[in-house]
This record gives sequence, C-alpha cells and structure tokens, in this order.
Amino acid sequence: MTKATIVKMPNTKQFEFGGLNLQLRLDGNSILSIEKRLDESIVGLFLKGQGEAKIPATNKLLIVLQGTNQTSNVSESDIVAAFGRYVDEGHSTLDLFATINELLEESGFFGNKKTEKEATNGVSLDSEPVEEDSIL
Repeated sequence: MTKATIVKMPNTKQFEFGGLNLQLRLDGNSILSIEKRLDESIVGLFLKGQGEAKIPATNKLLIVLQGTNQTSNVSESDIVAAFGRYVDEGHSTLDLFATINELLEESGFFGNKKTEKEATNGVSLDSEPVEEDSIL
C-alpha cells in the first residue's frame, strides 16, 4: 500500500512496520480483544509481580500491534513477516516497544495528565497572597 492511497483514520497513529503502513488505535474493543489473547491485562505486560517494570516478550508486543491495527486485510502472518523485515531494516524490539508505549500513552491508557490547576479544580491550600500595603 503506498502512502498516496492511505486515508488516515481519526484517532489513529500511523506506523510504518516492515513494509506495512499500519494505522493503530487503542479503543475499548481492542483492549478486551488483546487482553483475552494475552490472558493478562495490558498493564501486566509492563509490570512484574512486585511492581517492577519489565519489557514484554516480542510475541506479546506483536499481539498488541495486531490488536490495535485498523488497516484492512493485514493478517497475523503479515505482521510476523513484517517484523522480520523491520528487524532486517535495523530496528530492534526496543523500537517496537517504544512505539507501542507511545500508542498507549497517546490513547490515554495510562490516564490523562492533568495540570495542577485541573487536578485541584483551582483550589489551593496555599495562603492567599498578601498585599504590600497590609498592616498585618
């Protein structure tokens, strides 16, 4: 598929992966599908039992990639073959991990970052600023 024929779907992340142009989107259905195939939560991919960070196995990363892919007619065997080409192009599994991590962050999977004002709704425990002319 050439870039000229790709129509970008809303709320998707474009990813060139071993000759495939994928459009990735993480939504509720894809989360359920991925977790069913993995037999664990997506968060469980990144954390050990004691809360330590871990890097998931490559086959699990490819399951997440396939589960979030919105491009039609891309089979699991296409993803596996593309992974071989991706590595041959000089990429590593850490590059794939970083892309999936970005997708999860952009999708709000880890929660939305709030500014301090949003988090406190504008309320502060700090004392009110004192005017310079104040007697007290």
